[in-house]
Amino acid sequence: MSVVTACRCKISCEGRECITGRCDLYRRSLSWAKTPQHNCGTRRRKTAKLRYSSRREGNITKANQHSPAPASRPFFYGWVIVAVAGLLSFLGTGFYSYSRGIFLPSLAEALDGGERFRISMGFSLAAVTGAIVAPYIGRYLDHGSARKLLLWGTVIIATCYVLLASVDNLIEYFLVVSIGMGVGMVCMGGQAWHRSVISWFDHWRGRAISFAVLGASLAGIAMPPVVNALIELYGWSTAYLIFGGTTLIVLFPVIYLFMKDRPEEIGEVRDGHAYVNRHASEVIDIEEDLRSWTLGEMYRSPAFWSIGVIFGSMTCVFTAVMMHLFSHLQDIGFDSSDASFIMSATAAFAALGKPVIGWLADYFGAKVAIWLELACQGSALLIFGTAESVELSILAACLYGFGYAGMSPLRTFAISTALGSQTFGMATGALRFVELPFLLSASPLAAYIYDTTGNYQMAFLILVGLIGVASIAPFFIVAGGAKARRARIQQKDK
Repeated sequence: MSVVTACRCKISCEGRECITGRCDLYRRSLSWAKTPQHNCGTRRRKTAKLRYSSRREGNITKANQHSPAPASRPFFYGWVIVAVAGLLSFLGTGFYSYSRGIFLPSLAEALDGGERFRISMGFSLAAVTGAIVAPYIGRYLDHGSARKLLLWGTVIIATCYVLLASVDNLIEYFLVVSIGMGVGMVCMGGQAWHRSVISWFDHWRGRAISFAVLGASLAGIAMPPVVNALIELYGWSTAYLIFGGTTLIVLFPVIYLFMKDRPEEIGEVRDGHAYVNRHASEVIDIEEDLRSWTLGEMYRSPAFWSIGVIFGSMTCVFTAVMMHLFSHLQDIGFDSSDASFIMSATAAFAALGKPVIGWLADYFGAKVAIWLELACQGSALLIFGTAESVELSILAACLYGFGYAGMSPLRTFAISTALGSQTFGMATGALRFVELPFLLSASPLAAYIYDTTGNYQMAFLILVGLIGVASIAPFFIVAGGAKARRARIQQKDK
């Protein structure tokens, strides 16, 4: 069997050979080939393309000779990474997102005489801190260790929960939430473990991300009734202590023992050796995936701004709904148990929708999936603004749950498709500034409307208008997906 080499002159690979081109050495060889100093004789366009194996040249792909031998395990370790990411999204992102609204009335009563505006501002300031820190974290992720960052983030978040349990004034609250939680959620949030997941998957990237973020939806099912019960039984401060201890005790050892940054660390390749062997003749166009973008190039790209508008709008709506839906339902006559059940229903349908959205993204690409998500969100918000019965509220919850199911996986999929995975960290960090105005306006605006009018109806209508504006942006992004990839292959063959 002959081996496909990474670079014909073998300069940047130092005379060594690689299997599928998915190792760091191959990526560095491509960056050499793209520079004028590299005299490989292969044109940039040709070197930016990758074949698992070329039947036309009579080559058959085999194991990477310069990487460790593949471990003799019966499964692809990338799915372990997905499981760890799922746990992180459950106890990290999930609890943070779905618990804020449950804690809001208690925090407002204890710290600000029942006013909700300033309590909501604390989480908006956390978003500002996150936007400032995210570009630096992103740059680190492109070249450093997501595992180390996740460990530090776990410690910071657990400490913040413990500190929140002891705050007794707004100044202390703002310091813990706006600074501590802002930094901690960037370190432990989706930016880090999304980076790990896309390092392990190409073909199943949409589904892998969707299964990883499924943990957040499961948290949305479990957390509202659990948090509500803990607050009623022990008080909000003890509830924060419980979750602080749980976060540290559960997440830290799991991340330390099982998280791996890249498949090359354990002799694996993206998608797994078994997949590569079964699909050795498939042609994969990864020119954009291998490209290293500069910030200037990103800012000049319509796709970059479109992604920012789409997911900034989705995040704005999600933040406002998760922060205020529980209070809105109580205000229109539901008791706390019914309100918790409706919030859990949103998460349940989000959990059901994530695999569907992952499949849609992998096959049809990002555009179709995004438009479906936006349509469901807009319909749900209209119903929430007018519903006065449990049945209609549950219908709206189901629609909204499916509508935000793909918010996180589609954002990662769209970024990695349009801007590549090589500078994924930098792209996600830069996008935080684009999304920041949406985050800052969401929850405080809803709280202000409530404090002024006594209800949230106008807030829901404004959010519907925002969804309508966001629906234009998908026209300017790369679709991606298997259908588009096959079309490119057919066009090239012609």
